Amino acid sequence: MLDKVKQYGGWWATKPLRVKEGILFSYYSPRAKEVFLAGDFNGWKKRATALVMGRDDVWRMILELKPNRSYDYKYIVDGNWVNDPNNEDLNPDVAGGSNSIIYIGSNGNILPVGHPGRFKFTLEGRQIYSRSYLSTKYHQKFEFYYISPTLEEDEKLPVVICLNNYIKSQELHRYARENRYLAIIPPVTLGAQYIRQGKLDVFPELLEVIKESFPIDEDRVFVTGMSYGGLEALLVSLYYPDLIAASAVVFGPYRLGSYKDKIQKMSREELEQFLDSLDYPQRMLKNLKDFPLYISHGGGDEAIPLEEGLILHEILKKLGAPTELTSYPEHGHTWYMVDEDLPRVFNWFKRFRRNGLPKHINYTAPNGFFKSSIFWLDFSPFQIEYPIKIEANVNENNRLKLRIENIKRMKLKLSSKILKLPGVVYIHANNRTQQVDIHEEDKEVELTF
Repeated sequence: MLDKVKQYGGWWATKPLRVKEGILFSYYSPRAKEVFLAGDFNGWKKRATALVMGRDDVWRMILELKPNRSYDYKYIVDGNWVNDPNNEDLNPDVAGGSNSIIYIGSNGNILPVGHPGRFKFTLEGRQIYSRSYLSTKYHQKFEFYYISPTLEEDEKLPVVICLNNYIKSQELHRYARENRYLAIIPPVTLGAQYIRQGKLDVFPELLEVIKESFPIDEDRVFVTGMSYGGLEALLVSLYYPDLIAASAVVFGPYRLGSYKDKIQKMSREELEQFLDSLDYPQRMLKNLKDFPLYISHGGGDEAIPLEEGLILHEILKKLGAPTELTSYPEHGHTWYMVDEDLPRVFNWFKRFRRNGLPKHINYTAPNGFFKSSIFWLDFSPFQIEYPIKIEANVNENNRLKLRIENIKRMKLKLSSKILKLPGVVYIHANNRTQQVDIHEEDKEVELTF
């Protein structure tokens, strides 16, 4: 690398330039002791890409970057993160500040301000549009972005809800249209100020808005998210496994790192008992025993260790959940990895449809505020602010076994798809067995405890 940049000694420090070896980055600082470059191309790793100081006090680095992409970046000068003083192009970051940015065209050249090739990087150029709605629950106006293929007559689209700033993805619009998905990108505030703050009922409200606005297949609703969005997608899956067919979480802070040594040698039964001893929301991981969850993580992620994804995968695997993990050893915490991962995410979603009538239900939540139903059960708690727990298991002998906590009333929406109906059903709950003779293929049975 030294030989590559040495030939450019004497050149002024400028905004990034295209040279024959790649993209030349340069930063003038005669007093700096070290200068690094961090950005989308290296997973924002602090010390992965060092610049070399020339005799002219200009620090330089040459990188080979893929065309047809934009790249956010910053210089790290003696530990301080700074924007490129020679580049007027800035891109807002999630922290309320900005990054320097370059746009690279199809021929590998950097596109200057005003170049028509930049249009394809805009929302309009990617055919990403916006809508808004008023939350009746929180009296807040939310604006979301959406990507949709051209609809065919009477077509109902699968929908993927993409949490935490997916507008930065440079490939989502392409994969959504190629696979004929409706992609919904809610505002960052929906996750940061609501989902992560325990106001989970903002999600089903959004889903109702989507249903009213677009022709969707309700059995093919999927959720994904990156970084904090990965945590948000996990939380939504924990609370609403009955509304979602499958999820994909990307390098999220799942707060499971401290459990690594404890769970490695546990049997499934021991793990379930251990999860029951944890606080919420970690206790809710048992809600995903039959829920499909795909996990991906960068092996070089300096923001959130790979261990977070590995432990989540290990827990779900021991619970018997459909789960897969993909690790990208060369990637850090970057949208570059998210875009590379999208083909696997969409292939994962294609495998699943929502099972609205499972024979086994496991559900717990820290309170009864946000839920009054789970699959084919409607319920109401004794104390709405206290934790609830429901386990329902149907066996081949038309026996339904219920284990419940803090539930005073329940309505069972029994169906011939899970029981032999018409026929006699034996309902065992609270150490009592109730025999119900059902003369219809679908019947509602009310229980009071």
